Amino acid sequence: MAFKSIRSRLTAWYVTLLAIILILFSVLLNYFLAKRLHESVDNSLTVSATVVATSATMRLGNSPLPGLNQLFEQFMSQGNLNKFYRIYDGSGNVGSRSKNISASQFPLSQAAYADALEGKNSYETFKVGGQQPIRVITMPVLLEGQLINLVQVGTSLEAVQETLRNLKIFLFTAVPSVLILAALFARFMARRALKPISRIIDTAREIGQGKELSKRIPVLRIKDELGQLALTFNEMMNRLENSFAQMRQFSSDASHELRTPLTVLKGQNELILSKQRKPEEYQEVISSNLEEINYMSKVLEDLFVLSKSDENQVNLDCKQVDLRALVEEVCKHAEILAEEKSIKIIFAFLEPTEIKGDEVRLRQMVWNILQNGIKYTQRGGELKISLQNEDEFALLTIQDTGIGIPEEDLPQIFNRFYRVDKARTRDEGGSGLGLSICRQIAEAHKGKIEVESKLGVGTRFKIRLPNSAC
Repeated sequence: MAFKSIRSRLTAWYVTLLAIILILFSVLLNYFLAKRLHESVDNSLTVSATVVATSATMRLGNSPLPGLNQLFEQFMSQGNLNKFYRIYDGSGNVGSRSKNISASQFPLSQAAYADALEGKNSYETFKVGGQQPIRVITMPVLLEGQLINLVQVGTSLEAVQETLRNLKIFLFTAVPSVLILAALFARFMARRALKPISRIIDTAREIGQGKELSKRIPVLRIKDELGQLALTFNEMMNRLENSFAQMRQFSSDASHELRTPLTVLKGQNELILSKQRKPEEYQEVISSNLEEINYMSKVLEDLFVLSKSDENQVNLDCKQVDLRALVEEVCKHAEILAEEKSIKIIFAFLEPTEIKGDEVRLRQMVWNILQNGIKYTQRGGELKISLQNEDEFALLTIQDTGIGIPEEDLPQIFNRFYRVDKARTRDEGGSGLGLSICRQIAEAHKGKIEVESKLGVGTRFKIRLPNSAC
């Protein structure tokens, strides 16, 4: 249970890794220190044995130096080295030894004697009489290739063992202490480092419980990973809040938009069934009902298109499209609506333009904008169409001489169910989905649609589409 939190796991991993490192360091330190201390003892024994061997050789000469024994004894006792020596003759009999009592306690082994016969030095460690171990060097003294003396020098390893023992006590005390302090420090640092995550969890929990959708995490440092996480979370919440707001507005507008035709259908049917009617009256109500049903079908169809666009599920049937021919064809169909209001559709100029896109969707986009222009242009007005190539883009411009759009409403006109004049009837204002669909179609083709308008003068839509949109 204690290791379910990231803080506890990070602390455990850190302490475990540190423990492994400290244990390896302690083992290696003990090994190399012991090796170095024993090498130092062996070097010291070699020097002492050389002095003893030199003394033995000079004794064999005709003129030994006076006071040599006293000098040697003083050398062997310097620094409390606790050294002792023994000199054997060539037959293995003791010739002389130090006055140190311990000198009689270490033996001459067969292996050392065999090495001496071959002229080799040998190093051995003995433990005599339950005392501290001693280190012994056996050095041969040769004269004209013949073994004339054996020199043994020994010293106690008590100082070495005491040093290693103190090191082990220090390590056994220091390593656990360091690990405990490291665990406390690691837990403190992990808690501090992961504090922003705790804030993210608390904020997400409050948002999930529906308390504050607008709440955000304070971002103090954006450069580190946790700062980036908090910033990303805040950006996600901004999009989520906007999505919820759009969903609420969408649900409200959609329910209001569909409530009206349903109310009309219900009222007309209740009225026609309240008493016996003439066939003509039934036919009139059925025709009215059919109009309402067609309107609701159109709204639902548009909503379905927009919802698929939101989920990036719109599959474009991409192929080479003659945009000039497409615009001319749509304008011919629009002229039927324009003639009813004596509106002229004028081609300013149409350059031959081909792009790669979905012909059906492009036709729908152009038709919606033309239909809007005709709807909001007074009798006797005009619509001016132009199409031109701009490097890798095709620019389609549709300008009307209609009533115009207030400047404060321009950023909103592509929103779903948005109407500039809320007092307009459905027949005058439509469902409010046409321009939203136009924007979705333009963006699906990696293009964009812009609008310019002035009250009482008219509105201009500019659609830029890349030559290779998909």
